Amino acid sequence: MDDAKPSAFQKWKWLALAFLPLALIADYKSTFLINGAEYSTLSWLAPDYSTEKWTAATLNKIINNGDTHADVMMRSTAKDFGYIDGVDRDHFRSRFNILLDSGIAPVAWLVSDDSPDVYARGLQNQIDYNNQVVDAVDDLVSHYVVCLECDEYYSAQEVNVLIQNLRKKGVNKPIGVHLTPGVKPEYYEQADVIYLQTGFDLNEEQFRKEIEKALKIGKPVVVSEYHMDGTTARARAFGDIACSYAGVVGTGNGRGTAVCGSLVPKVEDKKKNEWDRVQEFAKKNETELMMFVVLLLAAYDNFGFEEPLPFMVKYNFSDNGYDVMFLKPVTDTLDVGVNVREGRGLMIFGNKRF
Repeated sequence: MDDAKPSAFQKWKWLALAFLPLALIADYKSTFLINGAEYSTLSWLAPDYSTEKWTAATLNKIINNGDTHADVMMRSTAKDFGYIDGVDRDHFRSRFNILLDSGIAPVAWLVSDDSPDVYARGLQNQIDYNNQVVDAVDDLVSHYVVCLECDEYYSAQEVNVLIQNLRKKGVNKPIGVHLTPGVKPEYYEQADVIYLQTGFDLNEEQFRKEIEKALKIGKPVVVSEYHMDGTTARARAFGDIACSYAGVVGTGNGRGTAVCGSLVPKVEDKKKNEWDRVQEFAKKNETELMMFVVLLLAAYDNFGFEEPLPFMVKYNFSDNGYDVMFLKPVTDTLDVGVNVREGRGLMIFGNKRF
């Protein structure tokens, strides 16, 4: 056995490899209709669907279909999907973690169609509900879709207000809008992603025309709904056709071997100063920052370093969340540092020693 000490490159190589997946941006591949609503991931949170048998069967189907994401309804009183009307943080997180542990990223659809009793409570009620969802699971979701078939029950102005309030709440992840078949630009004004329903039973030419209409708006498109069973050969073929278009960043009703484009993050507002951008990055990526510190400390404990780190790293975890601190002495009596605290963003501080 070679007893030579590992080089600095070897010590850090495993850390870089561990973080490689975080740097990759993939397209969205989900299948939310399998034999219609029978194995629809939209029902994933509904207590009456959360049986071990249904969960295992549905998970097996989407994994075998090569999915990367699962579309999950956060609120629905419609009769064709599971009933869910109330935010149960522990239940939501438990169900989402089942997906995440299987390599599937949840997409949170905030309200379903065919739920008139929900709409009757008013738009503010839905805004309040959305805020509860964000508080419960924002760190676990890939992105949001503000409503399913929004134009059946909300005006374009109401949809844009819902999105604006999500941003006000602090959501920094993509937000999509899904409508009935057809393209209505006024509904996508505040959206990051168009979730396109092309309609069913279209031939290839008709299918392509619907995609082309959506792409003309100039926003990324997830071709979301085009078949009642995303595991069929026709659904997979149509998914592959969708991915042949630049600007299509995902599919929701099945796909074969094609790869769609990646969702490019929005360009930062040039008026924001560098500190604003650093704070936004820290808030958006606080989970990854936590993981980095844990792996950094693990690397130091297991491998050691010939030279000490140029700063001190402290990591605390409690019922209130995690707290990460980078600290560096700059004089005999003054320390400066950066603190990253869960839910509170990033803060620079100085510490005077006597």
